[in-house]
Amino acid sequence: MISYKDIKKAINSKLATFGVEVNSRDISEGFKRPSFFVQLEDSKRSGDVNQVHKSLTVQIYYYPTDRYDYSIEVLEVQEQLENLFELKLKVLDRFFNIDEVNSVLTDGVLSFSFDIAFYDGREIIYTVEGEELNSELMEELDIEKIEE
Repeated sequence: MISYKDIKKAINSKLATFGVEVNSRDISEGFKRPSFFVQLEDSKRSGDVNQVHKSLTVQIYYYPTDRYDYSIEVLEVQEQLENLFELKLKVLDRFFNIDEVNSVLTDGVLSFSFDIAFYDGREIIYTVEGEELNSELMEELDIEKIEE
């Protein structure tokens, strides 16, 4: 199963191409500019016995180099983020579609967000008389026609 940690790592590795620090500490602790902060918000989870449906919003905050003179820098970063997260996000060996890309500038901070949703198989461990049975789901079934 793909975890939220896997998703955040994939996002952070994409952001590393900027050569800008990606922070994971609390903003109130202080940070160097420019900086990125990444949060996974509005996560939802539902499912059945065999699979889980997960959806969430990825929120990326960009704090520009200069707190007061930032307009061109923020526009350039916004465009680079849009190109970087244009259609897909690769997490481990899967690609997730990116939906609803939004950019908002508030008090000199760029807020860039997008939604992802995906299905993931559950790892099911069956037990018989207290003993675990490890089994895999069938992936392909070959059926040969039996002639009468």
